[in-house]
Amino acid sequence: MTTIPPPPGDYSTPSSIPVRGPRPRVVEISFWLWIIDLVIALIGCVVAFSQLDRIRTEAINRVLVQTPNLDRGSIENVATAVLIGTVAVALLFVIAEIVFVFLMRGGRNWARIVLAVVGGLGVLFEIIGLAGLSGSMFVVALAQLLLILGAIGTMFAPAANAWFRPRRTGF
Repeated sequence: MTTIPPPPGDYSTPSSIPVRGPRPRVVEISFWLWIIDLVIALIGCVVAFSQLDRIRTEAINRVLVQTPNLDRGSIENVATAVLIGTVAVALLFVIAEIVFVFLMRGGRNWARIVLAVVGGLGVLFEIIGLAGLSGSMFVVALAQLLLILGAIGTMFAPAANAWFRPRRTGF
């Protein structure tokens, strides 16, 4: 059996392990942009949940206007399940995103990539959703769109890229 020698360098002491420099300011800015966006999303979940009955009633009435021969009880059950499921999934996404934001801030490149993918999807949905909004809802959605774009942009600024570059500590 042959053994492969370790790469050059003495990795037997902690002081010889490559050290990541201080967190760049752009990573900190990205972190706070994500946090602000997530707080807005969480507030949106709370507001949606508090208005669940009104939203449910409007959805049921729209379905009944379009197809009056459907059973009202079935429509009510489906509307309730869809709305509660939507709010629950949105809340789970907010919680998961918070975890990824803290991991990104801690230097995990994979978390930065996950946030970029999720943020890119968020940008797509925000752009699609902007068309049907007006007033304060439009302003909130536009603010979230700009926050996500800023968070992604600062996550991939040159200083951030250098900081996230993997540090190999040996084999």
